[in-house]
This record gives sequence, C-alpha cells and structure tokens, in this order.
Amino acid sequence: MDGVVGFAPGVFDLFHVGHLDVLRRAAADCGRLVAGVCSDELAEALRGAPPVVPLIERMEIVGNCRYVADVVPLTAADLRAVHADLGFRVLYTGAEDEPLAFDLAGTGVRVQELTGVPRTRSAALRAALSTPGRRSSVA
Repeated sequence: MDGVVGFAPGVFDLFHVGHLDVLRRAAADCGRLVAGVCSDELAEALRGAPPVVPLIERMEIVGNCRYVADVVPLTAADLRAVHADLGFRVLYTGAEDEPLAFDLAGTGVRVQELTGVPRTRSAALRAALSTPGRRSSVA
C-alpha cells in the first residue's frame, strides 16, 4: 500500500523475534511504518513494572530496524493525539500488545491485528531473568 502510513505501538522491551516479526509484517502491509515506543512511565503504568531496557535504548534498537521508517516516543495511552500528529492510516497490533487506547472510531484508521507471531514473549523473558538458576522455554 504505497503512500499509506502505518503505526506499530509497543513497549519493545527485551527486543526479540516476535517484535521483529510484527515490524516486518506491518512494513510489508504499508508504504511507511512508524513505530511508537512506550515511555518507561507509560510501560510501567500499563504493565505494573518498569521495562528492563530504558526508553532511549529501546528507541535506538527499534529505530535501527530496517522495516521502520521512523520511531516516536509514546507518553500517553491515547492514540488519537498520535494519529492527529502522524496521520497514520493503519494501526498494527501484535499478540502481546499493552491495552493502549485503540478507540480510533471516526478517524478512518484500520486496526490490523497480526496473529501467529513467534512464541517468544517479553513477559517470559522477564520471568526467566528474575529467577536465578532457572532454565526454561521462553514460550
């Protein structure tokens, strides 16, 4: 979809193949993909725990992914203001997205849920990191 701006919001903590898959698939579906990375404070408010990797580093990682044209910080869960600023036409969500305000009725934005992403999840990685001596699957 040439010329169509897509938007992929997320925390992108402990960047893994699931994140990469969402960004790859989103970029293939739009002309220009912008990734929104939740601030440390927003991530903690949404998940109840701060991210392991600080915002500036998560933005650097996501911004250097070849599928992402631009990266912006997200400081609030309301995506209407972000839509007003960026003019995205498609919002991409993945399997472990935080409950951001997807209330975009009347904006013309299509919400595209990307299913079937790889089994690795940030929550499983965080759990494995917090349990000393624990070795388990990250599924």
